[in-house]
Amino acid sequence: SCCDIGANMTDDSSCDLTEFHHIELASSELEKIRLELNDIKNQSFPPACLLLLKNLPGNLRCIDCNDDNPQWAALSYGALLCLNCSGKHRSLGVQVSCVKSVTMDNWNHLELLAMLEGGNAQLKQFFDRHKLNADLYEGRRGHINRDNVTIFRYKTKAALFYREQLLHHATKVLNSGDYRGREASRQLDN
Repeated sequence: SCCDIGANMTDDSSCDLTEFHHIELASSELEKIRLELNDIKNQSFPPACLLLLKNLPGNLRCIDCNDDNPQWAALSYGALLCLNCSGKHRSLGVQVSCVKSVTMDNWNHLELLAMLEGGNAQLKQFFDRHKLNADLYEGRRGHINRDNVTIFRYKTKAALFYREQLLHHATKVLNSGDYRGREASRQLDN
């Protein structure tokens, strides 16, 4: 839902206004960060941006194990992780998966945009299309299973392509000016 987590919104127009309001707040936060680019210090994840991030489809659960309330980010993929899975991602190395705490680490403008333009559902759909989920491996290959599919899939050429395309898209959004939400960002690619 585009509405606040836990809110019971039944009127779609109210939901659209709430989402619009959150996008406007996030845009203001991002613009402030953009204007402070000369300041070497990065920012914590801005509150309105965090709300948008949490409301992205699939982001209430870890991308890898489906645990509730993930607090870590696989920045390279724009996805959220639980603490346990963040450790697995760290072991892959930063060239494969850069990991940050959503609440404790500092973020720059491009990193924030990559997270807002990514999302767990989007990454899961990508993995499904490329047959890189454990369910799709069951009974097909003996060396790929639920325990190691996470390590395997992030080291594929498909995952590299996803990382590169997300960075390219986030850079395009950054260069386009004020952030206007995912729907507006998608128009930049057309």
